[in-house]
Amino acid sequence: MRTIRMTAVGGPEVLELVEVAEPEPGYGEVRVANEAIAINFHEINERRGQGETPELPALMGSDFAGRIDKLGPGVDHLRVGDRVVGIVPRGAYAEKTCTAGMLAIPIPAGVTTDQAAACPVAGLTAHFLLHDNHVGPNTTVVAYAGAGSVGCFVGGLARRIGCTTIALVSTDAKAEVARKAGHTHVVNYRADDPVAAVGRLTGGRGADLVLDSVGGPRFEQSFDMCGVDGTVVLFGHAAGDPSGEAMLSFLRKGRNLGLRHFFLGTTIGARLAEIPQAYGSLFVAFADGAICLPITRMPLAEVRVAHHRIEAQETVGKVILQP
Repeated sequence: MRTIRMTAVGGPEVLELVEVAEPEPGYGEVRVANEAIAINFHEINERRGQGETPELPALMGSDFAGRIDKLGPGVDHLRVGDRVVGIVPRGAYAEKTCTAGMLAIPIPAGVTTDQAAACPVAGLTAHFLLHDNHVGPNTTVVAYAGAGSVGCFVGGLARRIGCTTIALVSTDAKAEVARKAGHTHVVNYRADDPVAAVGRLTGGRGADLVLDSVGGPRFEQSFDMCGVDGTVVLFGHAAGDPSGEAMLSFLRKGRNLGLRHFFLGTTIGARLAEIPQAYGSLFVAFADGAICLPITRMPLAEVRVAHHRIEAQETVGKVILQP
């Protein structure tokens, strides 16, 4: 079968399409013939050498959806032919992927395979960011990358909750995507200072929650967008790690701020029993039209082009690879 392998740390050119033997499901596992594979930004960060570098060459990708084509021993709640979505630490950029049966979640009618494939990292992240931070109708949330996949999920889920959201985007075209996704307000941070804009939109009070997937040298502005008792959640490092000075600024703000670092893998491992219900809430939101997520399909063989486009901020929503 065909799979994508990362051969070194570097640009998209380090990704190569290779032929390998089909994986065999172990005890409690299923094998899925993939129909849709989602790209997540943490895979781009990994390719660029941000964070821990895997032993090379390494398989890539975590999110996939398709139909089960083989059951491992000990799996009796699923059947060959079932349409499921799955998540793995790596190995989703492939024609077939094995995953734990407990993490292979059936996809209901009314949800497309592409939509389901977008759910594991982006959808679950949005779900837990809002749920675990007790977002309610009176909460004001700032979401970075409001036209990205997590941003679109946040917009749709927050709209169902009834809270106020302020999406940060880089272009007017992305602003329109964020509005359609459900965000209450949208700020083009290249045309307007985001800290000043959040101040205006909240009447000077500031946000209750800032969801920051960017980090990097401007991380301090997330604290500046928070009101008293507000919380910043760092759940991505698209611009690199925050500086030590930014972290010191958090301690010096004197506004009773909170800071959390969210890693989905830890949440899945610690709260496995909650995962099917979390997927269920995402599926319902897709089926009733609450989530508006643009999807771009590209062939698996064009993974280098896909990575380049995402890295260059040329895409919105979710990019799906088709085996």
